[in-house]
Amino acid sequence: MLRIVLKREILHNLYSLRFLISLVLIIAAFSAGALSYLPSHAAEVRNDAEIRRQALDKMKAQAGANASDLAVTRRTYTLRPRDNAFITDAREKYLPNALVFSAWNVFSFQASNGSANPFLKNSDALSWSFIVAVLVSFISLLFTFDAVSGEKESKTLALALSNPISRGTLLFGKFLSAAISVMAIVTAGALVSLLIILLSGGASWSATLAGEVAGFLAAAALLSLTFSAFGLFSSIVAKDSNVSLLLALSFWLAFSVVIPNSSVFIARTFFPIESSESVQRRVIAAFQDLDRSAPPGSWAMNMGNPFLPQHELRANLQMKRLQAEKGIRDAYAQTIFRQFEKTRFATSISPVSVFQVLTEAAAGAGYVRFRKAWSDLHVHQAQFLDFFKALDAQDMASPHWYNPAEWVSTTRKPVPFERVLQFAERPMPAADRIASVLFYVVLSVFSASAVFLLAFVLFVRYDVR
Repeated sequence: MLRIVLKREILHNLYSLRFLISLVLIIAAFSAGALSYLPSHAAEVRNDAEIRRQALDKMKAQAGANASDLAVTRRTYTLRPRDNAFITDAREKYLPNALVFSAWNVFSFQASNGSANPFLKNSDALSWSFIVAVLVSFISLLFTFDAVSGEKESKTLALALSNPISRGTLLFGKFLSAAISVMAIVTAGALVSLLIILLSGGASWSATLAGEVAGFLAAAALLSLTFSAFGLFSSIVAKDSNVSLLLALSFWLAFSVVIPNSSVFIARTFFPIESSESVQRRVIAAFQDLDRSAPPGSWAMNMGNPFLPQHELRANLQMKRLQAEKGIRDAYAQTIFRQFEKTRFATSISPVSVFQVLTEAAAGAGYVRFRKAWSDLHVHQAQFLDFFKALDAQDMASPHWYNPAEWVSTTRKPVPFERVLQFAERPMPAADRIASVLFYVVLSVFSASAVFLLAFVLFVRYDVR
């Protein structure tokens, strides 16, 4: 019986004007997104290649001159442009994408002074996730807002229930058929976009990309199911289709516009943190305290003789300054991460916010990508430091007084550039991506199920006359 209901409802959707308009709109949006992505992505790749070439040339020059200078120099690693950014831009144009480090420490990530937490900014690139979040959520409501109230007005609901079919089967059939119809539209739009990008050389087809596209479509299906459930709920609660349309639009406005764009307000109001300027002042104050308590001669230097005792004092003071700065900045970074995670949890009441989290994980982008790079860079920094200390231990002309800011009291010999450890970002494994958002997958399934169950309870008592 469910198969009959599904067939009836899907055919009704396919032959409706709303399906045709939605299909044209989605394909046009996906195509426009692909066409805008290609030139911007190509420009980002060229710019990234030039930045990396300059950084590589600088490292080669330092390695050929002085291993200690190579170790103490603060470098900036910039995350590469993603080849799957057409799936979701994940707000990466606004996220910190430059990590500052040396052999001695991972110092910070570059962030705008205009926001206490740069993870909370929004972007509006015409990516797949943006199109689905804005349009598909609306289209899902469009297919269901009059599924019950509209049929009641046309007197076909009572006729359908006069057949040997339960109300639960009928409602579930409407629910599934709406989601299937919407996903047919989304899949068509995604395929057109993907063909444009692949044929234009904007990406290469691979098993990884196939998995990312599949993950995106799964997230879109969950979003469609949730909004379809809200549409059915609106259709049952309202007395006529005009009222149900207004109620459905209210849901769309709240979940697609208001809540996802309230993250900055929520963070600043409920999870405030200190500004980056305040953190910098604390670092400077810590430096001043250490300088005042340092033994006399701690800042003395003689470049010609690295074995002078004051060089050991200087190295000890610089190490204390590094440890003080590291403690302050590491704690602040964790505070930023916690603020973002709490805010993301608070906004997960919106299915669109949950969908954005799921698509970021599917594409290995955004916050999950940044956190992995941040963690991996700490591992690299420790390995690079061990590498440098091994070099210094082999140099009998070095006093081995480790100074994390200057090269005066460690080896001054060059090192072959081929031996120098270089950091390279690694993509997140699929299992880790799933694990990072498993809670949000469960939350999305629960939301869709709970709203549908509420709609079903109301429909059982619904007067079809």
